[in-house]
Amino acid sequence: MYLCTANRNTALKSTRYICNGDCENCKFTRGSLYCNQGPKESRFFHKIDHILTNRWLGIPILIIILFGIFELTFTLGAYPQAWIEGLIDRLSEWLKSVLAPGWFSNMLADGVVQGCGAVIAFLPNILILFFFLSLLEDSGYMSRAAFLMDKLMHAIGLHGNSFIPMLVGFGCNVPAIMAAKRISDPLDRTLTMLMIPFMSCSARLPVYLLFVSAFFPNHKALIMISLYVTGIILSVLFAFLMKHTPFFRKGKDDDIFVLPPFRIPPAGPFWHHVWDRTKDYLQKITTVILAASVIIWALEYFPTDNGQKAAEDSSCLAMIGKAMEPVMESLGFDWKMNVCILTGLPAKEAIVSTMGILYHTDSEESLALAMRQSGAFTPAVALAFLLFVLLYFPCVATVRTLRKEIGWKWAGFTVANSLVLAWVVAFLAFRFFSAVL
Repeated sequence: MYLCTANRNTALKSTRYICNGDCENCKFTRGSLYCNQGPKESRFFHKIDHILTNRWLGIPILIIILFGIFELTFTLGAYPQAWIEGLIDRLSEWLKSVLAPGWFSNMLADGVVQGCGAVIAFLPNILILFFFLSLLEDSGYMSRAAFLMDKLMHAIGLHGNSFIPMLVGFGCNVPAIMAAKRISDPLDRTLTMLMIPFMSCSARLPVYLLFVSAFFPNHKALIMISLYVTGIILSVLFAFLMKHTPFFRKGKDDDIFVLPPFRIPPAGPFWHHVWDRTKDYLQKITTVILAASVIIWALEYFPTDNGQKAAEDSSCLAMIGKAMEPVMESLGFDWKMNVCILTGLPAKEAIVSTMGILYHTDSEESLALAMRQSGAFTPAVALAFLLFVLLYFPCVATVRTLRKEIGWKWAGFTVANSLVLAWVVAFLAFRFFSAVL
């Protein structure tokens, strides 16, 4: 496949070269089609484009870019994260000092502040990731990444354009499913929507950040990119298998691949894009995460013993977590991890807030230390837990969107398939890493 980026309307086809005729002086070279006309700035961007979409260099460059983004997410986000954690600590101490002891002060300090604070602390990391993802999208590089993956997508019976919604899914699965509506073929559109929940949306990022910081401090970016790549690989394998079922089997097609111009993102739309994503994250903290934190605190606090907080192992929360042990203990999970899996059903960020409540901490550093000292976690358990979070049950909003777009049967299939796959992959990972680590 070859590329001409002389204008917005240029099209690309997998089986032959196509130019719409607006570039009168386009000519072929070895492995590419380029335009030697246009302003100097356009020629400069085209030279960059030629490197980014090179058949040999393109994918390594894509991997380096993603690795660099994750490394910067950790490095740059560490400083403001420490400031936020300090503010949360002082707020929690202040509430305990000014409020009379009892269930209300306990709920505010341990439930609301520790629960929501554990998630708010990752806001700088989330903002940095959103910045770079928006930069890649608005510059046109996301489409180039899809172009690079086109050959692989054709191998499983899909077009490279199916990869674009998958990349959008790194931000949020819901708009990614909506983006897949642009795919013309109904079978490809349905299958692409089923693949999107495999993508690591931003809701999972706080969980990843917490666990890799706690258990893999020397390999943060490597573990992060491995999780994202694992989701992509499993989605491709899933699509390959589904393409060989009667539901999605069809003849070959020859779709046209359209690339937008590669450019510097306009400042206004770019920052608006970043703010929209950040606003959604903040809204989730003040609604879903806040409600989940209060509920988790209440389940851990009650039943009371003579007005005092219940013993940890006899709380309602412990009863729920222990009831799941026959299914989850093969993965190395204790009852606290089981509870976190449950609270992550409406929103994956709630896993971090639940951890903060269960371990009675209000900062990422103290929570990571408490998890390491608990004795329940090993590197093998941590990896198994991360893979389970990657794969199990898309959030309620994603399931609702799937039901609306492709029907309740496929939405139900996604829920059941994700739970089974998450358990199997986490089980295999736990057994394998327990033996080698």
